[in-house]
Amino acid sequence: MNAQPTRIADCAEVLPGYALKARAEHAPEGTHQVIMGKHVAEGLSYRYLPEHELRITPKGSLEKYLVREGDVLFVSRGSRNCAAVVESVPEPTVASATFYILRSHDGIDPAWLAWCLNQPPIQARIARVRTGAGTPIIQRRIFAELTLPVPPLDIQRQLAELGKLTMKERTLRQALLEQTERLHRALGEKLLQQMTS
Repeated sequence: MNAQPTRIADCAEVLPGYALKARAEHAPEGTHQVIMGKHVAEGLSYRYLPEHELRITPKGSLEKYLVREGDVLFVSRGSRNCAAVVESVPEPTVASATFYILRSHDGIDPAWLAWCLNQPPIQARIARVRTGAGTPIIQRRIFAELTLPVPPLDIQRQLAELGKLTMKERTLRQALLEQTERLHRALGEKLLQQMTS
């Protein structure tokens, strides 16, 4: 596969998340929805759900913090630095400072970008540039300089689709395992009840 080493900054605009002044309190009449780190599941795309509702009315210009479909949210704080492509958000929505908002340039598929950032070799590079003892952080400037192996757009799309199917398979396997365990427990309980009756 022909892949060009390319800086993240050349793949996407790397925007900061919005720094909340204090703990975010839900204001039902708030003007903006906020995406928090807890709303993003590792390896999955982000889709707004009603249980994510967290509205605020921030002050000042929020243009650079606004999130739209097709953006990639990258968790820049902590030790779980996953990326998720945004599938749906209400307008207007901002991302908290937990994230960098990646807005891909022409020739870069956002789903591939999220997939690539979640791959173990890239995660290892990201781990090497994390700083801080309490809550580690990846500095935006350093993150933007990391390089990714960028294949042609059609290959990016194939890899992103493969990644999506792999996650779907993993989710189905997990659901099947949980269902089998529930069935096994129920049968065991029924059998023990019959033996002790």
